[in-house]
Amino acid sequence: MAQVGRVTKPKRRIAVKTKRLVLVCLGCLLLSAVAIAAVPQQKQPSLKVGKKGEITLTQNTKVANKVLEPGTYVVQHRVSHDDHFVRFIELKQVEGFNGEEGPYTYTEADKAGEIKCRVEPTTEPIKETTVYTANDGGVPRITKVAIKGESVWHVVQ
Repeated sequence: MAQVGRVTKPKRRIAVKTKRLVLVCLGCLLLSAVAIAAVPQQKQPSLKVGKKGEITLTQNTKVANKVLEPGTYVVQHRVSHDDHFVRFIELKQVEGFNGEEGPYTYTEADKAGEIKCRVEPTTEPIKETTVYTANDGGVPRITKVAIKGESVWHVVQ
């Protein structure tokens, strides 16, 4: 009489070895995924952005075909139809009473540096507004802008 449902010893060894091999492979895969995620991404130079989206440039800085002079700027994002723009509006200190410098005020809109950009998705919402730069012949060049709360990079053309 043949017994039903009984596994012979060689088949059982193969099944156990296969399960072990699968578990070891899954463990290695998980370990490599964690290691890749833990490797720090290449750090790109960036400018500190204040709570109100303000950046301070200490030297001439290129952005697309414009050059922003040293000063304080507000960084804004604007969408028109399907086009995205990053705007840099220069802030000037107004002269107060007795010749003292007062609070900042916006410059005229036509003096703003508005640059068309393309968007690239991020893996998660951006936690802090950041302006990224690269060195272009000794002059900083703005390459992309990350706006807090958005899920895209604004890459300057």
